[in-house]
Amino acid sequence: MLILSIEFLRLVAITLVIYYLLPARLQNIVLLAASYYFYYTWVRFPVYFLIGYTVFNFLMGLALQRSTRVKRALLWLGVLTNIGVLLWFLFATLLIFPHIDSSILEQRVLTKFVLLPVGLSYYALNCTSYLIDIYLRVSKPSTNFVDFALYLAWFPKLITGPLELGRKFLPALAQKRTLDNAALARNLTLILVGLFRASILAGALALLIPSQALYDLHAHGNPVLLWAVLTYAFYLYNQFAGYSDIARGVSGLFGIPLTRNFAQPFFAKDFSDFWKRWHISLSQWFQAYIYMPISRAFLRRNPSRNNIPNLIVPPLVTMLVSGLWHGAKPQLLIWGVLMGTFIMLENLRNLSRPANFAASLPAWRRFAERAFLIGCLFAATVPFVMDLANARFFLRQALLGWNGVPLDPRPIAVLILSLVVDWVQYRADDELVFLKWPAWAQTILVTLIPLAVIVISQLQSAPAVFVYP
Repeated sequence: MLILSIEFLRLVAITLVIYYLLPARLQNIVLLAASYYFYYTWVRFPVYFLIGYTVFNFLMGLALQRSTRVKRALLWLGVLTNIGVLLWFLFATLLIFPHIDSSILEQRVLTKFVLLPVGLSYYALNCTSYLIDIYLRVSKPSTNFVDFALYLAWFPKLITGPLELGRKFLPALAQKRTLDNAALARNLTLILVGLFRASILAGALALLIPSQALYDLHAHGNPVLLWAVLTYAFYLYNQFAGYSDIARGVSGLFGIPLTRNFAQPFFAKDFSDFWKRWHISLSQWFQAYIYMPISRAFLRRNPSRNNIPNLIVPPLVTMLVSGLWHGAKPQLLIWGVLMGTFIMLENLRNLSRPANFAASLPAWRRFAERAFLIGCLFAATVPFVMDLANARFFLRQALLGWNGVPLDPRPIAVLILSLVVDWVQYRADDELVFLKWPAWAQTILVTLIPLAVIVISQLQSAPAVFVYP
């Protein structure tokens, strides 16, 4: 059941009606049943796996709270089990189906053979941070199994995130939830913006993007190849950001807030800022549970700002782990190393710069630095979307393979529109700035967006949806 489908709309509508008719003590049970049904529509057997996985971590959390002598051993058992299960499925998938991209949902064979339970990477990290927080006494374990199971399986976020920490999500489940007019307007706006991004912008790019160039590299010169990577990056961004906004809006209709996941990443001033704006919930997780522990270990030995190992090792390790989390493939590890190297070099360069250096630069210099940033990010996209052999050929063809074939100009309008939407939100520093527009402008948006969604969906077959395994 895809989020952009009538079946999903029906599930949300039916669940909302039942949810608000029932007393508070039964609401989470209904949400859990709806979440397991949503998971069941993807593949049947791993539902039992998810239940067993949930029981293990629920009991492990209680044991960590009560234990004193073997507390550290219990933590290691829980963390290694969660990470080990994820790695097992990732490497099993790679060994048995080495040529299948596990992030593309059209490859349903992966889940049919129970090789890759959908959403496993998300609830592996959820459970890992949950246990670590209990061990560090940052939070207490949940004593309500239904609430904990709903934390892992909550259907709006199960497939595409955002990644939620238990210490923030679980208290929201225990509170009384209401939906007033202001909250209703905010969440419906999020859904509309998400539909605009995922269905209209990403859908239009799916129709116009010269994606065949990425699968038939030998038949195209560098203008087409570079154009294909650029349009694919915008396609991926709008699809992922749109799905995240829809998930947040749908969850908000039930009174359950979710973390914002994107904040105009193409307006970032540097690489570190980019990762504060792209997949924010995942970036925050890696910063809290990987980057900062490594950094603190180096700073305990040398608290100086000029601690070179602290500027090099944490970003490299963090982004390498991020690459592995995206998939157990060599090209994704290369992608992680590239991203870590970019941040490392940026850290070293900033040693000789004052804190307000960027603000003192002339406008043309700031534009040039941002253009360089975007160029590096797009270059790193190459190993993210293709294997190493094709990535090497792509880069060689992009540098040397000029053939003079003119570019298809049609995606330009979509790219500009995507940037305009980001710019409006960026300038106002408000993702819901559209609520401040005049009533007539809001009416036009509310009318045109659903119509455009219908038109785009009729023009194309459903594009492959990127989702974390």
